[in-house]
Amino acid sequence: MLFTLTDAFVNSQEWTLSRSVPELKVGIVGNLASGKSALVHRYLTGTYVQEESPEDMDAGGRFKKEIVVDGQSYLLLIRDEGGPPEAQFAMWVDAVIFVFSLEDEISFQTVYHYYSRMANYRNTSEIPMVLVGTQDAISSSNPRVIDDARARKLSNDLKRCTYYETCATYGLNVERVFQDVAQKIVATRKKQQLSIGPCKSLPNSPSHSSVCSAQVSAVHISQTSNGGGSLSDYSSSVPSTPSTSQKELRIDVPPTANTPTPVRKQSKRRSNLFTVSEPRRRLLLCFT
Repeated sequence: MLFTLTDAFVNSQEWTLSRSVPELKVGIVGNLASGKSALVHRYLTGTYVQEESPEDMDAGGRFKKEIVVDGQSYLLLIRDEGGPPEAQFAMWVDAVIFVFSLEDEISFQTVYHYYSRMANYRNTSEIPMVLVGTQDAISSSNPRVIDDARARKLSNDLKRCTYYETCATYGLNVERVFQDVAQKIVATRKKQQLSIGPCKSLPNSPSHSSVCSAQVSAVHISQTSNGGGSLSDYSSSVPSTPSTSQKELRIDVPPTANTPTPVRKQSKRRSNLFTVSEPRRRLLLCFT
């Protein structure tokens, strides 16, 4: 049955969406009795598969579905893993859903084992995780064996991940599980972009960095040469043969028009030096 479902989705519109639609990669792990395949089937088709062959469940499946998160379209890639998570699976996923059956003790213990396998290949703090306990066929003849306290302890052991109890028979919480994990992926990506955003923006603003560099250089020169004076004070005291850095500084902060140039001062001093006073002229006339 799962094989037919896979063929149907390969030929459906979800597989032909534009590559420009961002992808959200979700991995689902659990043993054969966990009810994970029925969970995926209910989410994708809205129907419940009561019985599946072990061969189909062991093969797992690959599915896609278009969803909307915060007004943005995404392509949800669902990977129903047929066995324990391996390295390639661990590096592929953006988030993981661990599934066990509330009717089966072994499936509950398997989650611990699969989580340890994931931790060998990937830092589990990097990826969102959701824990799901399925109750598709609980009855008086098939009672619940995993109580709420044990299930919540397991969720705490899995980095305090969100815990849901679902029923694929009636669709209880099924849609909510996949919508929540998709939102967690989007939120994680936004958080990562914010943390690296300032570092990425620096190379894209050369003018900003050059201005900051010039200001730092100007302040450094002013404090060294002028005893910590202001930039405008320093610009008026630049010698007549400034260094390269000083020339650049004077270009950024030109001298005011009222400041006399050294040439004018020098020419004035030369004219006063060779002017003959009136008493000296009379003395010279007496000797002639």
